[in-house]
Amino acid sequence: MLPTLPFEIITLILTMLPTETLVRFQCVCKAWRDLIRDPMFIKQHSRTRESKGNGYLLYVSMNYDPCRAFTLLCEETFEEALEIDVPFQPVDMYLIVVGSCNGLLCVSDTDSDESDDYLGWSFKNQETVECTKVEVYSTITKSWKNVEVEGFLWSVYDINSELVVCDTLHWKAFNRYTNKDALVIVAFHLGNETFQQITLPNYEVDGEDMMEYVTLYKGHLSLFLFKNVDDHPHPWQDQCCYLWVMKEYGVYSSWTKTLTITVAPGVVRPLGFTRNDEIVFEDYEQDLVVSFPY
Repeated sequence: MLPTLPFEIITLILTMLPTETLVRFQCVCKAWRDLIRDPMFIKQHSRTRESKGNGYLLYVSMNYDPCRAFTLLCEETFEEALEIDVPFQPVDMYLIVVGSCNGLLCVSDTDSDESDDYLGWSFKNQETVECTKVEVYSTITKSWKNVEVEGFLWSVYDINSELVVCDTLHWKAFNRYTNKDALVIVAFHLGNETFQQITLPNYEVDGEDMMEYVTLYKGHLSLFLFKNVDDHPHPWQDQCCYLWVMKEYGVYSSWTKTLTITVAPGVVRPLGFTRNDEIVFEDYEQDLVVSFPY
């Protein structure tokens, strides 16, 4: 008879296995199924895979069959690792990636009627009523749950700016009831299901018109500042971009200007960091440009 391994050892072994294998192993027994579905195990498995596995870049093709629009590239070689099939037929020929977390990819069909915002308007007294509805989908119960929100203060500026840090979703937004011209970050904590506002650092770079990109740098919420290329007088010259890092999450005073980077001519925007701290940019030809900041 084979010896029985301690459950702690079994857990450690399972954290090292691919996700596809874990899905199959849920059928082994109830204890394994409960373990594999446990949020703490999922986090541990994600950390282990991130530290030992390869990093990937998600490439979105603009000239495509809409059901085969996405490709995973190895971040070290840029070679194709996997072509992803979209499991539904889009209404529009254009899909956007809302975000990703722990291997889950969220994709939006921009022309879907179900994703439109609606405004109720009384023709009698010309009053408007703003309706905010927030729902969270559970992959365990396979159902939507309504989240109570007492007055949603923000207008999300860019749905594609979504970033997950500290179990919290972040988007660039404007506060509709304070300074409507001041960009902020609106954050939704997935644990307690509450919203909060994060104020951006007080940055001024020679009075230039900068574009802000929310990003992740060494596990910290960060802000990339990049010159708006449309307003740049010499777009084919080298230019500088800047990185601000929130060293202590949620603490405004911890915003620190960490990097000043000179980028090559023709670069239009930053896309993010690889796990080796290289910066991936997009140029005018929609090609990828990799730069090391040191």
